[in-house]
Amino acid sequence: MDMHPYFLRPEATLREAFKTIENNRGNIALIVDPDDKLMGLVTDGNVRRGLLNGLDLDAKVLNVMTEKMIFLKSSLHSLKATAEALMIKHDIQQIPVINEKGIVIDLLLRKDFNNHFISQLPYVVIMAGGLGSRLLPLTKETPKPMLKIGETPMMEIVLSQCIRSGLKNFYFAVNHLKDQIIEYFGDGTKWGVSIKYLEEEQPLGTAGALKLLPNNLDKPLLVLNGDVLTDLNINNLIKFHIEHDSLATICVREYLESIPFGVVSLDGEKVLEIKEKPSFKHYVNGGVYVLNPEITKLISPGLKVDMPDLINFARGENYKISAYPIHEYWLDVGIPETFKQAKKDWKDL
Repeated sequence: MDMHPYFLRPEATLREAFKTIENNRGNIALIVDPDDKLMGLVTDGNVRRGLLNGLDLDAKVLNVMTEKMIFLKSSLHSLKATAEALMIKHDIQQIPVINEKGIVIDLLLRKDFNNHFISQLPYVVIMAGGLGSRLLPLTKETPKPMLKIGETPMMEIVLSQCIRSGLKNFYFAVNHLKDQIIEYFGDGTKWGVSIKYLEEEQPLGTAGALKLLPNNLDKPLLVLNGDVLTDLNINNLIKFHIEHDSLATICVREYLESIPFGVVSLDGEKVLEIKEKPSFKHYVNGGVYVLNPEITKLISPGLKVDMPDLINFARGENYKISAYPIHEYWLDVGIPETFKQAKKDWKDL
């Protein structure tokens, strides 16, 4: 195996780590010294936790590197059997192999041993029942998810991205002009997947339709807003959710708020500080979620519920909620300006 696609030097940045992780089949970066001796490893989750802790993409991978890791020596008898047992015991996806000099010579991947991760692939719920009022008159006779980006309906773009990640079971939550969506996508046979419909008799918000799901689902739910376009790596998101054992994982996007004035900090009448035109970093909701199916028990039937309300209620009940920061392309196609931007971006992508 050529190990160089997995290697990063310790002076590499988080930006370079993302690129390495996304471009190899192991979804990992191995940090090595100039002699290719193993120093540590970095996963997608390591990098995103670093971002949540205040690092930026130009920070060094040493800030997020895992040094206490499991690795095996190439001289070990029954190498692969030992690796598989360790992967199952510690619920890890990769184990580096080093020679007697500590040089990395191989990387063993759990997906090459069994289909554990495939068995965890979620059901997908695409929310497509909104009125699209902010895009009138375009949405007067066409549901927003069926508006075309180039020659393709926006919802088909979202569907195709999910299919490329191996997802097969879909539920479309529909209401406004739903017949157009149902007629176009049918049961999913054209795309080689299963599509079923959650038909809202009245608008149920961005979360209420989840109560219409079958109550025997035993895998996570990937919930997407039908008007959000992103090239997020869905499989990395799913792995993050499973590894953190959360009821819900929310994709969040960094948003910088710039104030065009000098901001004055006061203590009574005393001036403490003046900051000229400061910028503040916030994380905003990215409209992409992974949820454990039991979250639907928190929704009352027929009640209009938006996702922020559901998440806040779950958090108030002491359920674990995780954030997954996304740096990839992301666009909320909800207003005429972003719809025009999507058409431009789609040609460039």
